[in-house]
Amino acid sequence: MSTSGWVALTLGSGCLGFSGMAGPAGTSWGLLAAGLALVVAGVWAVLRGRQHLTPVLTSLHNLPADERVVLFLRAFQDDDGYSRVAALRWFRLLFTSMLPTPAHLRTEEDQVCRAFAPFGRMVALGRTTDRLPRLGAERHYASDGTWKGEVLAALDRSTLVVLATGAGGGLAWEVEQLVARDDPTRLVLLVSRDRQQYARFRASLGPHFPKGLPDYPRRRLRHRLLRGRYVRAAIWFDSRWTPHWEMLDGRFPLAGLARRTQRALPRALRKVYRRAGVPSRVAPTTRRPGAVKLSTLLISAFWLLPLAVVLLAMQVVVLLVNFVIETVFRQSHGSPGLDDQSRVTSSDFGFDVWEFLWGSWPLWSLWLAVVALCAYRMWRGGPFVIMMARIQGVFFPVFLLASLLSWSPTVGMLVLATSVLLGLTFLGMPAATVLLLRRDVREWVDSRL
Repeated sequence: MSTSGWVALTLGSGCLGFSGMAGPAGTSWGLLAAGLALVVAGVWAVLRGRQHLTPVLTSLHNLPADERVVLFLRAFQDDDGYSRVAALRWFRLLFTSMLPTPAHLRTEEDQVCRAFAPFGRMVALGRTTDRLPRLGAERHYASDGTWKGEVLAALDRSTLVVLATGAGGGLAWEVEQLVARDDPTRLVLLVSRDRQQYARFRASLGPHFPKGLPDYPRRRLRHRLLRGRYVRAAIWFDSRWTPHWEMLDGRFPLAGLARRTQRALPRALRKVYRRAGVPSRVAPTTRRPGAVKLSTLLISAFWLLPLAVVLLAMQVVVLLVNFVIETVFRQSHGSPGLDDQSRVTSSDFGFDVWEFLWGSWPLWSLWLAVVALCAYRMWRGGPFVIMMARIQGVFFPVFLLASLLSWSPTVGMLVLATSVLLGLTFLGMPAATVLLLRRDVREWVDSRL
C-alpha cells in the first residue's frame, strides 16, 4: 500500500507542477484537480501502509532488560492532534507548490518519537478502539484492569518520561505516580494544542507538582510565525522540581517546516540532553541501498547529457562549416586539391570550439556544480531531491520526447550522433524512478530524517 501511495504522490506532484505550465485554462484546472486528488490519496495510502507495518507490543513488562525506554503518556483525546502531517495542511495544498516529501508525512507523534530517540525506544499505551496502531511510539493495548500495571512497569525502567498536557482522567493518576517517585530530571512535559488546554491541565494537576507549573507566556510575534504545529512548548525540571518553560519555534519561517517539532525539541531541551549525556540526534545505521547508488549515476548521466550534446553538436557544426568553406574555396580558386598549409578552416574566420568553451566556462561550470550538488544530496538521502528525481523520471522523458517529435531535424548527422546518448539516458530516468520507489530505499531515506 505504501508503494502505491508513493506512486500516486509522484504522479500528483507532477500534475501540480505541470498545471502552471499548461496552455488552456481547462487543462490547467484539470491537472490541478487531478494533482490534489492524487496527493491526498497518496498520503492516505502511505500512512495507512505504515500503520499496517507498525508492530504492536505484547506487554510493557516484557521489554528487553538491556534496552533504554522512553515512556510517552498522554490523553487519548490528543491522538488525533498528534497524528497530523504537514502534507495535508489545506494552506499548503491550495496555495503552495511545495512537493510532498517523506519529511511531510511524519506525524507530530512520530517527530516527538524521533526527537527523543537518543534517550531510547519510545513506548505507550494505545486506545483499544483503534483499528490500527498510530504512527510514533510503539503501543501496547491493555484492558481497564491491567493498564496501571503496564504503566508502572514502564515507569520503573524508563530513562525518560514524556507527558503531554491534556484533560484525560488517567493523567491525574499518572502524574501522582511520577511525583511520588521524586525523580524530576526524568520528566518532560509537552504543552500541546493551545493555551486553553494547558490552562485546564495546570488548574487541575498543577498543584500535584512540588513547585507548581509556570504560566503560559505572552505570545510574541516570533512565536506566532515560527510556532510548532501541535506541540507548542516543553517544560523540563531540575533536581528540585523547579520548572523551566521552553517555547518551541523554528529559526526561520520556512526552514525545516516539515520537521519543525522534531528539530525544535532538541534545541529547546539541549540542557536536558546534555544533562543525560546523550546526543541531540541518533546517527543513522541503515546502509545505503545499491538502488540509490545506481539511481544517482543514471540521473547524473541524464542531466550531464545536454552538455555532452552541445559539445558533440559544436564538433559536428565545425566539421560541416569546414567542409563548406573548403569546398567554396576550391571552387573559387579552381584547384582540385590543396595541401595542408593552404587549407582554410573555420578558425581562420574567428571561430574556434575550444576558445568558445573557455569563454563560456561560467555557464557549464554552473551546470556541473548544480548536477554535482543534486547528486550529493541524493547520495546522502535528501528527501526533496529524491522526490524531485521520482517526478522527473516519470514526466521529463515524456516532455522531452514530445519536444523532439515537434522539432523538424535540420541536420541528420547530429540526430544520428546523439540518438545513442538520448536512448540510454531516456531509459535511465524511468529506471531510476522505479529504483527510488523500492521499499529499502524508502526505509533508508526515512532513517535519515
